[in-house]
Amino acid sequence: MERRTKENFLYIGEELMFRFGKRVLVIFIALVLGTGVIVGFQRIDGYLTPASPAGEPSYSTEQKGAGQVYASSAANEARITIPKIGVEAAIIFVESTNPKDFLQPLKNGVAHYPSAVPGQRGASIILGHSAPPGWLGNFYEGVFSNLKELEQDDRILVSFNGESYVYKVRGKVFLNRGQDVPQELTEADNSTLVLLSCWPPGINNKRIMIQAEII
Repeated sequence: MERRTKENFLYIGEELMFRFGKRVLVIFIALVLGTGVIVGFQRIDGYLTPASPAGEPSYSTEQKGAGQVYASSAANEARITIPKIGVEAAIIFVESTNPKDFLQPLKNGVAHYPSAVPGQRGASIILGHSAPPGWLGNFYEGVFSNLKELEQDDRILVSFNGESYVYKVRGKVFLNRGQDVPQELTEADNSTLVLLSCWPPGINNKRIMIQAEII
């Protein structure tokens, strides 16, 4: 077990002990040792849900083609900045919808789920990790921890393929695990941005979704 993982187990154990007492701590240890369940560790597939029943996100053939062309070259050219919550990260494009293919990208930035690219008509879906307060990981393990603080008209800046785009927050929704991104967002006539992460931070009980539109 890596040192950071051990430290995070200790952190969770101390929090449980402080808030609920020894009995809950014992149950936590039993879960970890007996079933391999890791409380507080988010799962990638907790917020990777296709937006259409067929298992493919809702975008046109033309849009899908554009996304594939950019996927191999845009990772170093795309960034997201959210001034209000101090986020600045590379956007890493992932062509696959397999949760395993997002593991490495999410260690190095935020991940673009196959969908419209920034500036293009439709929803550009971006995933990022969240983490509970005090989490002892790197920045990207908690890059979207503070999405809840975003409010109407807060700005999100995206640079992509040599262009800069400004989006304004238009909505904040908490989705149940497994609930799809609303179809009206994925089929929007203008360029929209959808930010997704686990909720509460670090735990995949639900998902927090921030909707923003280009200005």
